[in-house]
Order: sequence, then C-alpha cells, then structure tokens
Amino acid sequence: MSFVDEKRVMDFVEAMIVEVSHAVVPDRPIQQLPFPRIDYHDAMERYGSDKPDLRFGLELVDLAPALLAEPALPAGGASPDPNTGFRAFDEALAGGGRVKAIAAPGMADASRSQIDDLVAFIRRYGGKGLAHVSVAADGTAHSPIAKFLGEERIAAMVAAANGEPGDLILIVADADGERVADVLGRLRQELGLRLGLADQNVLAYCWVYHFPMYQWDTDRGRWDATHNPFSGVVPEDEKLLITESGDPYKPAHTDPAGRARAMQYDIALNGWELGGGSVRIHKRELLERSFALQGYTFEKMHELFGGILEAFDYGAPPHGGIAMGIDRWSALFAGQTNIREVMAFPKTQSGADLMMGAPSAPEPEQYSELGLRFVGLETGSAGDSTAK
Repeated sequence: MSFVDEKRVMDFVEAMIVEVSHAVVPDRPIQQLPFPRIDYHDAMERYGSDKPDLRFGLELVDLAPALLAEPALPAGGASPDPNTGFRAFDEALAGGGRVKAIAAPGMADASRSQIDDLVAFIRRYGGKGLAHVSVAADGTAHSPIAKFLGEERIAAMVAAANGEPGDLILIVADADGERVADVLGRLRQELGLRLGLADQNVLAYCWVYHFPMYQWDTDRGRWDATHNPFSGVVPEDEKLLITESGDPYKPAHTDPAGRARAMQYDIALNGWELGGGSVRIHKRELLERSFALQGYTFEKMHELFGGILEAFDYGAPPHGGIAMGIDRWSALFAGQTNIREVMAFPKTQSGADLMMGAPSAPEPEQYSELGLRFVGLETGSAGDSTAK
C-alpha cells in the first residue's frame, strides 16, 4: 500500500478481519471493537508477551515499589535496612533487574507437587526459581519467604499484586528484566489454560505496535533489525539512528539507536500472532544510516541493495503492508492448536510430502548444476547414517 502510515494500514486490515470473522464464524463474538492497540513495551510490561491473550486478566505486576518502600523505623530511630532480606530479590534488584508477580485465582491451596510442577515449567524457559505467597480465605498471607521479608513486606506484595482471598501470588526475580517478562508471561499463558480462564468461544484480537527497531548482536558487534532491515523508524525517533562514537560504521551497544522504535505492528488473536508488517523506510539517507548500524559497509550495502537505494533517489512514496498467517487464522477458527490440522496435504515434521512422495533422490545432473558431488553416506559407530 502506498502513501500510508501505520494507522491507515491497521484500520484497513482491522476492517477486513472483522468482516472475515463475521462471515466465517458468525457465532463467535469479538471481544472488543475497535481492537485494542498496545505499545510493545506496555505489552511486555503487563503481559510478558508481544502477542498477549486478552481473554483473561492475570497481568504482571512490578513488586519493586512494595519491596523497596521504607518499613516503619525500628525502635531507637535507627535507619532501616535498604535490602529486603531475601537474597534472590536483593540480587535481582541490585543488578538492575525486576521482581514481578501474577495472582493465580483459586490456587492458594496448591500442593507442594503442584508448586514444583510450576517451578519445573518456568525452568524450561530460563527461570531460576518461583517464590509464592498464599492468600487464605480470611485474607491472611502465608509464604515460605515470610521469614526473610517480614509480614509487612508480604502484605505489601499481596496488595501490589491485587491479591484476593484464595489467590496464589507467583513471583519471578532475575537481574535480566527481559527474562522475567518472558518467563512470567509464559506462566501466565499456561495458567490461563490450566485454570480455564479463557472463554474458548471469544475472539480477542489486538494490535501490538512500535517494536524496538534493533536488538544488539554481541557476537557480531552490530545492531540487528528485530523484524526486517527495511522497517521504518517512528518519525520522532529518527534522531536516535546514530552511534555514540559519531561514526555510523562503528556501532556499540550503548548507541542511542537501541532506544529507537520501529513502525512495525503485529495482529494477535487469543495469544497467537496472526500477522505482522511495517511501514518501510522510503528515504535513501535513512536506509543507509540503518544499514550502517546493522554492520554493512557502504560498499556492501550498495552491492546488495544498490537497486533500491538508487530507486529512492527518484522519490518513493511512504509504503507499508502486512503479511497474514492464513493457516494459523484458520486453525483458530476451527478450534485447533496445530496448523497442520487445517492443511489439505500437510508435510511431515521432516519436510516430506507423503502424497507426492517428495522429496525424491536428486539426479546426478542436478548435483552438477549446483556444483555439488554426492559421495555417499557415512555410518556412525552407533549405526546412524549421515550424509557426507
């Protein structure tokens, strides 16, 4: 689409999605119109996901204010200890990380094995541990970590997490704030399914927009585009596409570019990403700056993308669009969690097409065309065979 901005693309696509939903699944209500539009950072802060399932609450809550609030001064007027008393929390906060929680309804009486199962779940995604506080029917809070934090801080944490009688407050702490969001976001989604919090008939669409423009690649010493290298930058953030050194070809992880937001947007449905797109860069100078931040030399960017860079000299209009995952959308309409269930002839996990018997063995001439030579299979000691 030419001569568009983010809003125009999203408005157009949203109208199409509403029409398709009403035509294909007229008995399934759309939770909110117009669709909620959530800034990426807000989505990660509240849901720990850039494709949040909005059919239930269970939002992530920052516990740092409650933990760091000054408790009542001890007798004699001595200064209060700035630490919480619980090492895992103190180390996370001292390292610039986060301590966040969700309140799981009706789980206050969870058994030790149930808690251990949740701990095992988060460890699969890099979580180091899971603290918990149970809120009894009479509103009193109980926790194994109360002996470190004290009753005052435990009560403050419950209040911050909006805990209600019968809730189980689940807490993740880490010096890596992004890991806290990811782990707790996955736990939120899992509990939403386990506890039956999501109405399976509802279609909860939402937009997530203004993703980070770049992420730092430590190994290669450059910025990588989070979506694609042609995505446009939010106009007010164009001034951030610079390096700290002043040399565009010498990026560093402390560059202002790390704070730039992209004109990127995703459409999500019930915790699944349905599609994503962006309004693209259409100015040569800006695209060259972006390529330089991504580690391209002037010569290399012109070798690979010279055509589009030169075309921009002639005046390209603002342009953007979106790519939709029709298979995934069909699966959600059909109540399936695997897109292979809505494909007429799905391939196997190894990529084989059973109906066509593909792929077949290549002919010698095909190897020759590609400059390859097949020398047979190597059999390992355990009897496994691998191509050489």
